[in-house]
Amino acid sequence: MRITCYDVITRQATPPWMETNIFFFTLQYNAHYAEEGKDRKMNKRVVENELKVSISNKNSKMGPIPSVSLPPVITCKNCETCAKKCYALKLCKIRKTVREAYNRNLEILNADRDAYFIQVKAAAMVSRFFRFHVSGDIIDIDYLDRMVKLSRECKGTQFLVFTKNYEDVNTYFMSHKKPANLKLIFSLPFNGAVIDNPHNLPTAAVILKGNEPDPAYKICGGNCTECACRGVGCWELKKGETIAFYEH
Repeated sequence: MRITCYDVITRQATPPWMETNIFFFTLQYNAHYAEEGKDRKMNKRVVENELKVSISNKNSKMGPIPSVSLPPVITCKNCETCAKKCYALKLCKIRKTVREAYNRNLEILNADRDAYFIQVKAAAMVSRFFRFHVSGDIIDIDYLDRMVKLSRECKGTQFLVFTKNYEDVNTYFMSHKKPANLKLIFSLPFNGAVIDNPHNLPTAAVILKGNEPDPAYKICGGNCTECACRGVGCWELKKGETIAFYEH
């Protein structure tokens, strides 16, 4: 049987160990909702599965790599220099379904964080690669802590996240160790301002129209799936390195 890059990303052939994990995960998922249904009336829509976290299974840039997103700008920190050029914000303005999906994810997150991350885990654990936040960002330290725990629970999945929440990330990793399968990249301000990066995390820069990239930067290849399969680009970015993206 020929195994394609798509099969590698999406794990089309589910191994026995994963089927066992999914079985026990389903029990955990159902038990959580049963308990929530008893005690938390405010989460009724989540409990009854009327609200489900929207997971994007692919897009033109990422290929078949799944991702979860939140509304742009309102869930972001330190976005003063990029909000006016935010491609996710532009997309939300012209695509109602995208806007509603991101808003629904935030609604679930605000109503029941456990339910949100249980559903994200269900999507991540069956994929070789997973991306947090094509839109939106890490909203606080508790959210970051849950991301880290999720990464540890899904050791067979490589996670990628870009963030401008420098403060919470810097504080959190003063007392916690980052999992090897969580690639966390600081997005640099558009105005070139220096950020506090005590852990020497890799960074990402945007090459604005009319500008030339720094010769030291690695340049985005344009397709996340191809880079993931080849083991290059953002997925393999090392401490102190910078990846650059041309302005959308």
